[in-house]
Amino acid sequence: MLRFPQCFVGALAVTLSLGLATPAFADVAKGTIRTVHTDQNTLVIKGITSDTTYHLTKEAWVILDGRRVKLGDLNQGDKAYIDYAKQNDRFVATGARCFRNGTETTGTVKHLYADKNEIVLKGVLKDTTYDMDKKHTVYLNGKEGNFSDLREGDEVSLTWLKHGDRMLVTEVRATRR
Repeated sequence: MLRFPQCFVGALAVTLSLGLATPAFADVAKGTIRTVHTDQNTLVIKGITSDTTYHLTKEAWVILDGRRVKLGDLNQGDKAYIDYAKQNDRFVATGARCFRNGTETTGTVKHLYADKNEIVLKGVLKDTTYDMDKKHTVYLNGKEGNFSDLREGDEVSLTWLKHGDRMLVTEVRATRR
């Protein structure tokens, strides 16, 4: 018969109970904002048959067109990607990436030109060059970084704004294997 020390059994019980109590924020909802309630720290996303309310945690981040903003800066009609988990009967969000004037593009970095502050993504027919905005933000594998941290071959998601004939990148989310 196997016997485990009581402290091992107790530690295992605590670990399992904490693991089950901690939500896994793996789901992403996509939609259009119907309303924002700053007093309740919620936003409502339009649905086909019914709307869905997301309750933002105190630590939740809100990004609009690649820049950190407050929940109250969002407007009806903004497009949103909500990172959330269902807890009992509520949808609890840890963050919202929203777009009003910005566009999102994904691809693989072909070239980086630090002297020109440019990033080039590989294209099927043609490569595309993007200019980095002076106040851009870079995230590499989920952690904030710098333009100099990026490498050719990185998989990226760019948030950019059209400015005349230029495409200005406000945010880069990169992953490296």
